[in-house]
Amino acid sequence: MSFQLTQFSDDAAMTEALVAASCNALEMSQNGTPQSLLLSGGSSPVAFYTALGAAALDWSNIHMALVDERWVGGDNDGSNTRLINTTLRAKTGSASPFVEMKTAHPTPQEAAPHVAADYTSLPPIGLTILGMGPDAHTASWFEKAAEYDAVSAVDTPSDVAGITAPQTPVTGAYLDRITITGRFLAGSAQAFLILKGDARLTLFNHCMDKDLSTSPIGRAAAILGDRLHVFALTGEQ
Repeated sequence: MSFQLTQFSDDAAMTEALVAASCNALEMSQNGTPQSLLLSGGSSPVAFYTALGAAALDWSNIHMALVDERWVGGDNDGSNTRLINTTLRAKTGSASPFVEMKTAHPTPQEAAPHVAADYTSLPPIGLTILGMGPDAHTASWFEKAAEYDAVSAVDTPSDVAGITAPQTPVTGAYLDRITITGRFLAGSAQAFLILKGDARLTLFNHCMDKDLSTSPIGRAAAILGDRLHVFALTGEQ
């Protein structure tokens, strides 16, 4: 499996490296070429998003969109839209176009075709930010979900799909979700996976040592190949 792994023992140093690497990945936007930046939720990227928002980029040419979203309102603590608005977009303001995933539709499955139309019209994906849960899920690709195989496949017919996650300590009450598919992830020019803590890095390495199809993060890594750069903060977190 071909990917780049960079380890850090200091959170600030990793944040600085992530910002520099992101600016390089999005450099075409500085020349007037629109690019898309796909963003994940979770606690791991919070400091990075806040720092990235202060970077001197031409944000008007960077179209932000989400990797996945819980089916909750934008003011809910579990909303990834809320996370982006209070970190990255708190710095860039309205300069960057932002495509949200949550709609007024009753379910993410009903909303998926409409959101997919918005995603298909996005500029080329310069960078995707990924995370990984303690169950090895990435995006909202949950192994026990009925939609898992279809959602994580490169040859799935849609770019965006609704998914009903199983009830676990990881999902909590947020079972209804919407996510990009393996097909859409495959369009990423680069992807950064942010891992914090020895346990996450150990889990990731374990998944990479197995058949990649046996875990969600493995499937994502197989899709991305050498376009995947893993930023790992070591030491107990």
